[in-house]
Amino acid sequence: MRILLVVPRNKSLFGGKGRTVHPHIGVAYLCAFLKQNGANVAVFDDGIEEDLSSLYGLIDTFKPELIGISIFSYCYGYAYAIIKAIREKTGIPLVAGGPHVTAIGKRILEDAKIEFAVKQEGEFTLLELLREFSSSMPDFRGIKGLIWRDKNETIENPDRELISDLDSLPFPDYESFSIERYECYRQKNLPLITSRGCPFGCNYCSVRLSMGRKFRARSAENVFSEIDSAYKKGFRSFDINDDCFTLDKVRAARICDLIIESGINIRFQLYNGIRVDTVDPDLLHKLKRAGCYFLSYGCEAGNDKILKAINKGITLEQVRHAVGWANEAGIPNSVNFIIGHKEETYNDAMDTIRFAESLPTDFVNFYNLLPYPGTESFEWAKLYGKFLVPQDSFLQDISYRDNKPVFETPEFTKEQRQRVVSSGFDLYRKRILTFRLGKILGGFIYWLTKCETINKIASYAALSNPVGKAIYVRLAKKSYQTRKG
Repeated sequence: MRILLVVPRNKSLFGGKGRTVHPHIGVAYLCAFLKQNGANVAVFDDGIEEDLSSLYGLIDTFKPELIGISIFSYCYGYAYAIIKAIREKTGIPLVAGGPHVTAIGKRILEDAKIEFAVKQEGEFTLLELLREFSSSMPDFRGIKGLIWRDKNETIENPDRELISDLDSLPFPDYESFSIERYECYRQKNLPLITSRGCPFGCNYCSVRLSMGRKFRARSAENVFSEIDSAYKKGFRSFDINDDCFTLDKVRAARICDLIIESGINIRFQLYNGIRVDTVDPDLLHKLKRAGCYFLSYGCEAGNDKILKAINKGITLEQVRHAVGWANEAGIPNSVNFIIGHKEETYNDAMDTIRFAESLPTDFVNFYNLLPYPGTESFEWAKLYGKFLVPQDSFLQDISYRDNKPVFETPEFTKEQRQRVVSSGFDLYRKRILTFRLGKILGGFIYWLTKCETINKIASYAALSNPVGKAIYVRLAKKSYQTRKG
């Protein structure tokens, strides 16, 4: 069984091709699982390659029976382009996986011109597909979670049960990526996922489509074992990418205890946005002692009416408490907001701006709502809004740092949305520059970048250009040390 796994390039915050910092953790899990079960696996990551010539060479030398491609909705255009390029070079069957497959279902086989697709978690479905390829008379009808083509008919098999025992999975295989080629290797930093699934019902979120509503957690001992294994290989920093790391506070505290008791000196951040109703002062102090140096909270709206409309299940009072507790524990933090929710008006959105300004957090993030296919917010936008870009291509055309609303409503027009988001971007820029560079230097650069053209150039230089990013990081470290000293 020989499979080549292809990771398309990411889209940057500004819409162009982004730089890949670390291996794709989902594909790394697939590599480890398939190898454990006897498969021969190779990986091509477009995010660290100059062009596709090495992909063609790998296909010629490795001679895979199947080529798998991971697709995120936000970056699906890059994935489709690679699929087209592969199609022009070889007739090897193609299988797609990732959140975009789960979001659009059977349509993926027509849109991407492929033979197979895997819904939700890919480990067991992909393994069974590979095994069928090795049989003399392959039969794909019994493979749960598979979408496939039988002559001219597209067939979607029943969903597969989600993996309940995550401890049974091997740790991600980063060696298959030649990890020394990535920036994270030089920084001695690795991504880490300790759980899957989210039991909450936020109407804009696509996580539950691919990972389900049931919270499935790795044991604290299993998580620590992965951290300790990486530590022994020289890694000292971890980016925890869970959606619900602190949902089980006892488990989260146990992970911290194991780190503290071991005496290993690591740092980690919870940048993905933990919920404000799943933390308390004791847990935050323990996170700090274990090495947490940054966390982000998901708030999304500064208006209780909108929080209820989007089924967020939190209150503004809880947000204030969570930020205050993190500050007391000494953990730098940020709060995330989205503009353009269900039933939101201009005045509601301005409540969010005012609320964000009032929070004693280090900085705030603002985004226009991107209604992902398959979510309630997408269906609501279709019913009650007017799309300003084509529904079937807006994810390809829009980036997070664009101020280009995907849709508008009579109650909240495009111009109003842009006005609010511009205020949010300005608040973000002011807070982040002060946080990263200090009050004097950060304040000067904030004043300088009030010109939108200069701001775009400076933002690209600091976040996307290697030289500019190196200078920005050096200035940020110097200022951080000065503030701490």
